[in-house]
Amino acid sequence: MGYKCIFSYKGQLPEMTKRIEFLGGVKVSTGTINCSLYLERVPDGSNLIPREFHLLLYDEKPKKCFTLCRDTIVETDREMVSILEKTNSYKKRQTTEALVSKYELGDFIIRVGTILFRTESRGILVEVEYTACSTPVTSPFNCTKLLSEFINGNLGPFPEPIQTSFDFSAYPTLPKSYSDLHTSYQYVNLFRTIN
Repeated sequence: MGYKCIFSYKGQLPEMTKRIEFLGGVKVSTGTINCSLYLERVPDGSNLIPREFHLLLYDEKPKKCFTLCRDTIVETDREMVSILEKTNSYKKRQTTEALVSKYELGDFIIRVGTILFRTESRGILVEVEYTACSTPVTSPFNCTKLLSEFINGNLGPFPEPIQTSFDFSAYPTLPKSYSDLHTSYQYVNLFRTIN
């Protein structure tokens, strides 16, 4: 797995897909990314503040889901969803969905699509992965400058440069090397800002 940068694009989807295709990007698949907010059920009239967590589901990972709660992110089986429904201890409050197309372009994988919240479009999601960072010699975290140059030089112009480095220190349980858990952190933070 290479290093990924996920951001919201304020323009139009056809405009971004034209840029990707002009650069030589080839569309290889489509899929969805779902992020649901769950709240703990507390007794009526209780002064307790319900705990919350986000649950991410990726079409490309049909047997896995990713859960973010406070300062912890974990990968679990998809069975987690049915357990939540059966125990009735948490209720789903809201879901944000991204309908994405996946493009391959040299050492890059680009996912781009519409972000939907309650069937209303909330913008365009762009995920850019630099796959050449996945070699054992190269730390994915050292690829942020090259990723920034690719995004800002080829997919823009943007009103402000897209930030490609992220502070993961708030999540001490994350592994040292970049993983799907880091990607999930970026998705949850993006979806929080658009709801």
